[in-house]
Amino acid sequence: MQFTVSEEQEGRLLSALVRESAPDLPPWALEEALKRRDVRVDGVKTGSDVYVRAGQEIRVFFPKAALENAAGKKLPPPDIVFEDDRVLLIDKPQGLASQNEDDPLSGDTALTRALKHLRDAGQRTDHVHLCHRLDVQTGGLLLFVKDDEAYEAALKAFSERTNRKFYVCRVKGCPSQEEAVMRAYLRKDAEIARVSVTDYPARGAQQIVTAYRLLERQGDLSRLEVELITGRTHQIRAHLAHIGHPILGDDKYGDRALNRRMGVRRQQLWATKLVLHTGGALAYLDGRCFEVRCPF
Repeated sequence: MQFTVSEEQEGRLLSALVRESAPDLPPWALEEALKRRDVRVDGVKTGSDVYVRAGQEIRVFFPKAALENAAGKKLPPPDIVFEDDRVLLIDKPQGLASQNEDDPLSGDTALTRALKHLRDAGQRTDHVHLCHRLDVQTGGLLLFVKDDEAYEAALKAFSERTNRKFYVCRVKGCPSQEEAVMRAYLRKDAEIARVSVTDYPARGAQQIVTAYRLLERQGDLSRLEVELITGRTHQIRAHLAHIGHPILGDDKYGDRALNRRMGVRRQQLWATKLVLHTGGALAYLDGRCFEVRCPF
């Protein structure tokens, strides 16, 4: 197995990432690979669990017996929210990548599960496209289209931000205002796979706009509905952390001590609502609002 560490995976334990990438393999398989130094990080053998950095190449040689046992297992079906002749909308679980960046048609990802579902239904898959992405640890609505015309319309809508995307999250504390439209500036540092947010323009920074409204107070926490108005890297996570209300379970921008105390290991952020305004080949869906329940 081989993959490249993404920005979202920066700072995580190698063992956790490998287990997510190969969920069908038994726990002993990775332990055996580490024991035999059959795990390589940027070509260097390692026999211990390590914290990884974005951009590192990970290669694991699993024992043959483990691969044989996992070979017969099938990909789980996607949780379908809506489907017609041109569109497939699913509710992606946390811990599942939208697609494999190195080889999109390999591994257990939202894309490969969607393709298998379509093939099993007797549909063609040579023009299926993933229209946008969610972080590995963000669950929720993910849109696929089945032909090139639909993809052109969807891509234009996402790039021009005519579609509306809403998320639900749990955060530390409670904002002083029950609802607000926040504006700030976000700058990405590719070397450390992290973004920073300021209230004033800075060199290399892009303006961000994030709206929220309070859904519920929960003691020292609160639940918010967030609308992603501009779509920058880590925008929701970094912007909420910037105003002092980081997302529960987010170790990169959040409060690690709080996350450990609450026993939350995955960021509590879910894409719960998508309102389509695409025009073109998907104009018949304009104004449709699709929603899923947030599990926290």
